[in-house]
Amino acid sequence: MQHDHHRGYRLPARDTDSSSAISYANGGGQVSYDTIPEIHRSQIGDPVRLCLVSTPEDCPPGDDGGKVYSATNLRTGESWEAPDSQHSCGGA
Repeated sequence: MQHDHHRGYRLPARDTDSSSAISYANGGGQVSYDTIPEIHRSQIGDPVRLCLVSTPEDCPPGDDGGKVYSATNLRTGESWEAPDSQHSCGGA
């Protein structure tokens, strides 16, 4: 199932280790085991456009982890893609 929702959110926080994680003011976020330089170049308060690009299939009821979002930092113009959790639904 594909969605193409565009919404702007602001960045409240990010991690700076070898992985990448970012939290949004709407309570959502993205994580990656890999370093995503575009996330690390983002600053707290930057406006961001999020687009839901994919959702996992056949998830157990109530388990909705693993959605993949494309994000664009509207200050830098840079984009990245990452899931909303380290694991897809069902822990896979």
